[in-house]
Amino acid sequence: MIRTGFLMIVVSVLLAGCGVGSGSYVAQVPTDGPIEQGQLVANTSADQFIRVIARPPRAGMTPTEIVQGFLESSASFDNDHAVARSYLTPEASAAWDPSSGVSVYDGVPALVEAGAAVLFSATLNGRISDIGRYTVEDPGAELQRSFFLTQREGEWRLRLAPSGLLLSNFDVNRAYRNYSVYFFNPSFQILVPDARLIPVIGPALGTTLIQRLIEGPNDWLRPAVRTGFPGGVTLAVDAVPIENGIARVNLNASVALANDAARVALSQQIVWTLRQIPKVQFVDIAVNGAPLSVPGTSSPQSRDSWPDVDPGGLARGSVGYAATGSGVVRLTANGNFAVAGGFGVDDAGLSKLAVSADSRRVIAATTTGDLYWGDLRIGAVPQPLLAGTEAQSIAFDGRTNAWIVNEIGVAQTLLSNGESFDTEIDGLETGAFVQSVVPSRDGTRAALIVSTETGSVLLIARVDRPSPANATQIRLEKPIRVESKLSVVTGLAWSSANTIALIGSETAGTLQIYEINLGRGDIQAQGSPTDPVSIAAAPGLATLVTSADGSIYENSTGTWIGRISGTASTYPG
Repeated sequence: MIRTGFLMIVVSVLLAGCGVGSGSYVAQVPTDGPIEQGQLVANTSADQFIRVIARPPRAGMTPTEIVQGFLESSASFDNDHAVARSYLTPEASAAWDPSSGVSVYDGVPALVEAGAAVLFSATLNGRISDIGRYTVEDPGAELQRSFFLTQREGEWRLRLAPSGLLLSNFDVNRAYRNYSVYFFNPSFQILVPDARLIPVIGPALGTTLIQRLIEGPNDWLRPAVRTGFPGGVTLAVDAVPIENGIARVNLNASVALANDAARVALSQQIVWTLRQIPKVQFVDIAVNGAPLSVPGTSSPQSRDSWPDVDPGGLARGSVGYAATGSGVVRLTANGNFAVAGGFGVDDAGLSKLAVSADSRRVIAATTTGDLYWGDLRIGAVPQPLLAGTEAQSIAFDGRTNAWIVNEIGVAQTLLSNGESFDTEIDGLETGAFVQSVVPSRDGTRAALIVSTETGSVLLIARVDRPSPANATQIRLEKPIRVESKLSVVTGLAWSSANTIALIGSETAGTLQIYEINLGRGDIQAQGSPTDPVSIAAAPGLATLVTSADGSIYENSTGTWIGRISGTASTYPG
């Protein structure tokens, strides 16, 4: 095994963003006095990591052992990978740039000596760019690299190492944490996460996040989002200190060019980005040390400021909906209640159901393939829609526009006035068949289920809206794979701004429910009721799964429990 003998692993529990120990660490534990309730401290994976203490080279190591030691110690970020550099010649150390990106491999790599070289090969899972964006590789991708060695004073050292880092999945999971920097959808109504992997050891987290935010979105996401930061804005002081729960962001004079609306937007981006750090309770934004005037808020701003731009995109008080044999009902904590209007008494047998973000409009497909839509208000009557269309999937896009994929795999956008048009999807491989298109609630991305010769896959495409006012110009561009383990995907729903719940399988076997973190490509199995047919999900609410047995199940406690008899379920979207 590669790991034997080259490093010791010490489990360290650290608070995010903490610095050098202070006198409080040696204070005496009181033995008397009143019992007082303290603040709850969450124990999350973001607060702890497995620290790598790497060992430098030993005398007499073989070329393969030198490469093994270099790979192991590359996972230690201390002092700019100082131990890893000790396996390199001084010239190679000066040339090696570990910050140029990370190749992430699976399992234990094969190392083969070839003269004064060692050849590396492993299964490539993905890559981390220099800005921390993770991208997934296709299944079966191979990572091959060559290490060249020389002898110095009788000991082997690397004279040439591949640029960047080669890290295993295990190394990445212990050395990085997943955070987001936030930008806006084109209408500046909802924040959009741009997920980044940040090394646990390195510059202070607050500083790194704000630097990444100021630099702007990743290249893939950039055309779909907006920012409130004017050009030329930087940190006036290259640090975001956090003192007594207050994060202090000191920007240069360029931020003074921002008008009131832009100042509000950039404040919202900064606060939502920094509130991911548990110790941040307030955010103070300044211009060269003077408070930045931001309409509608005081300084410092609370971490709970700006709830209206919540990236979850779900209106406060939203609930689930289910199609039953006697009509569509709202699933509330106090019971299930028929919706207003004709959908509340409909018994046509609905197989698919979607509700708009404001919970005022419904689109539904019957078991016979007919489509209807209408308002959820007293006296409203469902209207037939797109005659002759049999929908494979239906969804709303965070507005009142409905997205439909018809029986021949064509995606269509339906406006609130009834006008429809085809939505082009650029970048799909030849022969791919689109089964489902579900936009994110912020409207900047869309999740697709696409059938290929090797199975069905989940892709994420960027929503291109050249003109926010002209929906007929919407296109889906640059679909990318976000996981590489599932071979079958049959249904999906956005469970948060950066996670997707889906029905799938890692083989051709039994379907179950998974949740995928789009920032890292991780999948977590959630179990499943028997024979899942469709799925509904929303931030902070129980996942709903409709089963072939005619029941809708929910999972809010880790166990699937029958909620109601029905044929379809949904959340506003």
